[in-house]
Amino acid sequence: MPATRLARRLLPHPDTLAKTPGLKWLGHYLSPRPWLWVAHRRRVALGVGLGLAVGVIPLPTQMVLAAVVAIACRANVAAAIAATWLTNPFTLVPIWSLAILLGRMTSGHDGPIATPAMLEIDWTAPLSWGPALLGWIQALGKPLLIGLPLAGLLLGALAYLAVYIGWWAVIRGERLRRLRRRAQR
Repeated sequence: MPATRLARRLLPHPDTLAKTPGLKWLGHYLSPRPWLWVAHRRRVALGVGLGLAVGVIPLPTQMVLAAVVAIACRANVAAAIAATWLTNPFTLVPIWSLAILLGRMTSGHDGPIATPAMLEIDWTAPLSWGPALLGWIQALGKPLLIGLPLAGLLLGALAYLAVYIGWWAVIRGERLRRLRRRAQR
């Protein structure tokens, strides 16, 4: 099955969204703006890139922010929202490690990032939580705050390229297969 047909089959139609309780506003907004929902290579790739770039930054409203950014950039909204799911508890450590590395490289931070003793918290003494958290923020704060947006930009750009080139490769393979079938007839 061609990739575009599969994408169209998986994505709900804006009219379906307009009938779904809680998502009616989205369906009514997307119906007159099909470019925000269409399964097009550039728009989906841009949506994935934007969603991952927004999803890297730890916010409680990642999906809403990704949808707003996708609408502003005329990217695929569903792809942007789905890309925020790539940042989860399993991928948090590698993404934050990349962010800290990028933050250290750009800020020139030379001190220790975090030692096991620094990350140790005495859970039985709530008064020690504040100083422990403050020490952790002082050790990670500047590199992490600088590195998270940089990691978002880097991972978003890589995701855009991966989706764009991958989609192009699938379309190219389908065309070659069709040409071979025609040549065999």
